[in-house]
Amino acid sequence: MNARDWLRANGYGDVANLIDEVINEWQTQGKKTRRNWWAVLAGGKNGKPSIRATRTFPVLRAAQIRQGKPVTDNAICRNPEEDIPPIISSGRWLKRQD
Repeated sequence: MNARDWLRANGYGDVANLIDEVINEWQTQGKKTRRNWWAVLAGGKNGKPSIRATRTFPVLRAAQIRQGKPVTDNAICRNPEEDIPPIISSGRWLKRQD
């Protein structure tokens, strides 16, 4: 399940729509930019909201937990029963063992 599907399934449809807007804007501009949206939604230092393509993204409690960051006071949680998906290693970014 990708981040946008998870967001819609857990009551964050507005956040998923915001991500869709940014992706569509990038596609229209011919950009092939990729993002780890979980990292964006986990926020920056001390829970500071991330800004991408001039849009401010909310900080989500689930994203902070998934990314291993401390949960901050400004983190949103709309569904206390959220089942946070684990990080799945694709093997694409494995570090070389020399």
